[in-house]
Amino acid sequence: MNPEEAALARQALRSAEGCARRLARSQGKLAAQFPLSPARLTALPPDLEDDLDAFLKRYEQLVNTIQDELFKVVAIVGGEDVRGLARREVAELMDRLGALPSAASFRLLVAIRNRIAHSYPDDPERQAGNLNAAYQVVPGLLAAHEGVRRYLERRLP
Repeated sequence: MNPEEAALARQALRSAEGCARRLARSQGKLAAQFPLSPARLTALPPDLEDDLDAFLKRYEQLVNTIQDELFKVVAIVGGEDVRGLARREVAELMDRLGALPSAASFRLLVAIRNRIAHSYPDDPERQAGNLNAAYQVVPGLLAAHEGVRRYLERRLP
């Protein structure tokens, strides 16, 4: 790994760390609200709606940062060429390299990210289900981040 790649890796780690820290803070702030029922969701005051929006954005950002930035750095560190691989294949490679606790678990985190990326304002039941699913798997998402972080920190010069 050349100095430029090492600097890129450290920047990706800092970015992901910030995402993880903010997501954990959102999760803690919203703990009393979960699980959400459809009726409770539709009756939330604006400040809690804003907190939920921040939570969802942070969840999405951390998944994207792991998938789009940290996985690339792991590939560079490991001398792997991931060009042309589907995201699923990249996650499986990360699992085989020991950078990710579980590719299958990460696929679930991505699937939930994909579901929450779509707004269903006319379907509170679906919206509450997606929010509850995202909230429930935050520990797994933070563990995925931590696994990749530890992997990279052991290998960076």
